[in-house]
Amino acid sequence: MKRTDIATRSRQVLGAVLTSDPRTALRGAAVVAALSLAAILLGAPVEVRVLALVALLVIPAWAAAALILGNTPGSSATRDIETRFDGLERPLRVLLPALFTLIILLETVLALGPLGFQLTTSTIGLALFAVSAALLALVAIRIRRSPRKPESRAVPDVPWRRVGRTALVSIALTALCVGALIGALAMQTTQPERYVNTILTGPDTAIAGQLAVAPGSPVDIEWTSYSYGFLFPALPPDVSATIGGISPTDPRLVTTPPTAPFDTNTNARSAQVGTVSFLAPNEPGRYRVAIDIVIAQTPDTVGVGPTSLVLYLSVAP
Repeated sequence: MKRTDIATRSRQVLGAVLTSDPRTALRGAAVVAALSLAAILLGAPVEVRVLALVALLVIPAWAAAALILGNTPGSSATRDIETRFDGLERPLRVLLPALFTLIILLETVLALGPLGFQLTTSTIGLALFAVSAALLALVAIRIRRSPRKPESRAVPDVPWRRVGRTALVSIALTALCVGALIGALAMQTTQPERYVNTILTGPDTAIAGQLAVAPGSPVDIEWTSYSYGFLFPALPPDVSATIGGISPTDPRLVTTPPTAPFDTNTNARSAQVGTVSFLAPNEPGRYRVAIDIVIAQTPDTVGVGPTSLVLYLSVAP
């Protein structure tokens, strides 16, 4: 085949794609959306799921832009491809899909939390598919109501210089986005954040921050610490307690060996339970109880600060 024939056929194919029937484009978008959702739900490789999420973002953005502009590329209501992008319509057709992509992603993610859904690839994919289905349905209704001219137009003559500039700009923007993503990943620290979260676990009244006991009666307070980014060392922590700013007489401090995390849906690495027992003051009143817990210093706990618990003890006969 001659070089001139290849150029002519390529330009005809490109023109046919750019002026494709809107119904065909709509069916293709629906098929791509369904396949993308299936890839996400079936646990396809990470690369495939990323492409599927991108498709589920682009499809509703294209549909929303088509609804706003009042027509779709290739419909009988559009002008010739040479004049279709004149004036303000050209930047609108370029910017609106990108703007709607950001809006759809942001609103979808923000809506899942209040509705009680966890932010996972499956839930985000299902939400994006629902948005895509709704917008594609609206586009289908508009296309069905718009008159369709029976005559067919000749394939327009697409200037290769314009196509080359568009392809070059697209490649440059893609390379810029990929470079920015790689740079952001390279700047992320590989050292996970290390900290401790300590909560009151007993008795039930202590969890609310209030305890009521008789003068001189025994008091038992239990807490649970969760470690994030590191494992609790085998050495026990240094625990101190004060009642009204004064250390109790003969307090009994007990901490269990570290265990695997329990009763939590977070990414805690380990857990440790502690108990402090002491006698309540003999004088009635309301006392501030403070419990300070300092993790044993090891190479894994460098930089992990102490944690404190505060509650109030009401002593009354």
